[in-house]
Amino acid sequence: MQNKSCAVIAEAPICFPWGYDEEDQSCAGLKLLLLSRLSYMQAAGVTRFLIPIDDGFGLYAAELAVSLMGSNPGLQVYILVPFEEQAVKWPPDLRNRYFAVQEQCTEPVPVSIARTPTCELDTMLEAIDRAGHVLAVCAGEQTQDRDFTASLRYAQKSGRDVLILTPPELC
Repeated sequence: MQNKSCAVIAEAPICFPWGYDEEDQSCAGLKLLLLSRLSYMQAAGVTRFLIPIDDGFGLYAAELAVSLMGSNPGLQVYILVPFEEQAVKWPPDLRNRYFAVQEQCTEPVPVSIARTPTCELDTMLEAIDRAGHVLAVCAGEQTQDRDFTASLRYAQKSGRDVLILTPPELC
């Protein structure tokens, strides 16, 4: 089942030049690139996406993957939640999107009950362990997110098929 599964990991939103501005052209371009890669992976036989959710590209990837479920009823989308109260302090619009995508996905998967210093890293590693492919959404060559960097290195060393997505202007 691993070869038919794809983990989607991403750097924290603060690592991207646009931060939380989804209207930014670079953010919109990267979201389109992510959608095209998710669609390609699905067409190539991936039947399960595993997505550690956060308030940036984790949420965007989950929303995009869930949207693909409409045209492919066999597609499964699992949202990996780092800790139970993750979205409590998010802005209301992001929190509403978070709960909406949890309702639409195949199943939310809690990784930890309480926030721990390693819960985000643990969540990315769990997604990678369950997948044969990894889509890694990266802000650029000089990543600032240690958990993301460690997860990406882990995926590469563990023999996963890894595709790194960066903002279009960096390609």
